[in-house]
Amino acid sequence: MPISTPQLALGGPEALVRVTPVTLASQRAQLIVESGPWLRDVEAGCSRAALGVPLDDVTGYLVAAAAPAGGWPVSLGIRVDFLADPPLHGPPMTVTGELVARDDRGGTTRGTVTDDRGRVLALVVQRSHLVPVDSPPAGAGAPAAGPPADMPLREVLGFRAVAPDVLELPSTAFAANGMGNVHGGILCAGAEFAAMSALGAAGRARTTSIDIVYVRPADAGGTTTFQTRVLHRGRTLAVVQVTAVNSSNKPCAVATVVVQGEPR
Repeated sequence: MPISTPQLALGGPEALVRVTPVTLASQRAQLIVESGPWLRDVEAGCSRAALGVPLDDVTGYLVAAAAPAGGWPVSLGIRVDFLADPPLHGPPMTVTGELVARDDRGGTTRGTVTDDRGRVLALVVQRSHLVPVDSPPAGAGAPAAGPPADMPLREVLGFRAVAPDVLELPSTAFAANGMGNVHGGILCAGAEFAAMSALGAAGRARTTSIDIVYVRPADAGGTTTFQTRVLHRGRTLAVVQVTAVNSSNKPCAVATVVVQGEPR
């Protein structure tokens, strides 16, 4: 029997990417994400990694739905493969998650994003582990006002370049999950922004995959820094490592971003 949707704790990241919950059951969950011009990006062309927020949510909450008292799932890592751009206008997208395996330490889940024609836009595999909590985190909830429909994510989040290979994410309610940390999907989006900026993609290339490992929390109340290292730059393929560093100057996530196209 589906669990009532209020148990899907929606906050700033969900408001940012226009998430609407549909169902959450023990084996399968579904969300809806609006399309729109907010997905445009000056470097990535289209912010494919924005889909990391609902994909992390829809898979993580399957583990949360059966978490024992005193435990809450935190992502160990997600691998997302992008097959096509999310639509910049038109009907909403459907995000579906399903349970693969679950035990007393955490779980493994997978999910997809599809458009209104059933075309798969992205695939994810997520691994999570349980951490001790006094009660399920609720956070501060979504900001009172959502972002303008035509304002790109990069601009709403306030990303700023501080060096050719470094981006900073300042404190913002649109990045904070229920535990007050930077949402795993926002770290995924930041990795894409940083990689594309380092490559000088200028919309000429697209992210085809992001494999990100979360090693410690990033306090959403502080600044998160994204440092890039280009591992390979060919004529039509690039591989970039992005390390997100928290406000305590410790790595919190390490991502491998694969880009195809013709970046500068």
